[in-house]
Amino acid sequence: MVLLFSSIVLCLFLSDIAIISAQEVYLCVWRNPERTMTTIFPDARDYKTITLDISDGDRVEIESDLGHELLPGQEKQFLYYDMIGSDGDSIGSIIAASQKGEYGIVEFVFGLDEEGKIKDIYIQRARERDRTFKKREFLDLFVGLNVSEADQVKQRYSGPETPGTKAVIRGIRKELTAFNHLVE
Repeated sequence: MVLLFSSIVLCLFLSDIAIISAQEVYLCVWRNPERTMTTIFPDARDYKTITLDISDGDRVEIESDLGHELLPGQEKQFLYYDMIGSDGDSIGSIIAASQKGEYGIVEFVFGLDEEGKIKDIYIQRARERDRTFKKREFLDLFVGLNVSEADQVKQRYSGPETPGTKAVIRGIRKELTAFNHLVE
């Protein structure tokens, strides 16, 4: 009986460690892609998931451009989705991104057209109390921004900084920088 109790306690302890560790990994999953891909790309008929390994050299360059380290879970691979139109050709890319906010992860999704410009953006999930970063007028500030203009993301917003606005701005800059280094 003591052995059974000890085993249960050990399993609960190990699962707590796994949960704590999992909370510190900042990955973003594109939720319901079949349903939401037409939000940004109305002509999309399918998509391909593209996973790129980030070499140590690429990581150092990306982090140097950003001025900070990538979050845990984001330093080894870069994931994006190639959007496919009715003729089978690529019509752009979707990036599902996450960035640390005050109350957890802020998840957002944005599309890049064939020229590498942000076509549209939406917040997928967030727990932040301030809602400024969810407003259309805030998100629309980044529409039209090109991948090569990642360093200009912060200058597009001059309003009050909140954890949500900082997370979206930092996340867009991070994703555009990584895309520019790894894909373009």
